[in-house]
Amino acid sequence: MQIITAPSKTQAFNGRDFADHTLPSGLAKTERIIARLKGLNFSELGKLMKTSDKLTEATRRRIAQFSLPFSLANARQALFTFQGDAYSAICSDSYSAAQLHHAQRHLVILSGLYGSLRPLDLMQPYRLEMGCRLSVDGASDLCHFWRDEVTSAMNEAFCNDGDKTLINLASAEYARVIDRKALQPKFINITFKQPHKKGGYRTIPIHSKRARGAMIHFMITGAIDIAEGLLEFNLGGYRFNRKESTEDEWIFLQDQ
Repeated sequence: MQIITAPSKTQAFNGRDFADHTLPSGLAKTERIIARLKGLNFSELGKLMKTSDKLTEATRRRIAQFSLPFSLANARQALFTFQGDAYSAICSDSYSAAQLHHAQRHLVILSGLYGSLRPLDLMQPYRLEMGCRLSVDGASDLCHFWRDEVTSAMNEAFCNDGDKTLINLASAEYARVIDRKALQPKFINITFKQPHKKGGYRTIPIHSKRARGAMIHFMITGAIDIAEGLLEFNLGGYRFNRKESTEDEWIFLQDQ
């Protein structure tokens, strides 16, 4: 089993010290993106990112400071870096070494700059959405730029994995980087729904983001390595609803 999830715009580089680390598999392509971004002027960068002048300047500074090779002196592990709604439920500072290595084997964080990141992959700060319409090497946007490499990497990850199931805990923007026609494992979407004040259930984005993080935490702390193990997920008052679920989409409803 493998789980894909989205990154977050919020990133902190003062987190946990942990010696074990790996490098992103797509760094050569990351360098080409950085080179393309460095060629944009301030106005072009702001328009591309749809950011304020303040955020555009911060982004330009990060682009200028990007440097290889990565080490613990200039980069940090991805799982310790991403913050935000989903990551608030992922207690990376408290996981044991065994739990972190379990996460390393089963979790993939999709990224507009890095393509895909394993939890212990080193990264430097960035702001770049997967849906960004940045043309690189002839690709119309980052999703198409990364599609073949990320899909191939996911297929390779299942070579030695007994459970050939890819669990999607990413947003639609990030999940579309996966070429479903070329993907070999089974693909299952996870949908979280919350009670609505007018009755019934609806998906409320902020609560669903937190639920995705909670399910990742559940997988890590429970050492879950088969998809069916996620059906027992019950954090935050969620329960698997078999009646509403299908073979390709598992629905979890939050208690009233």
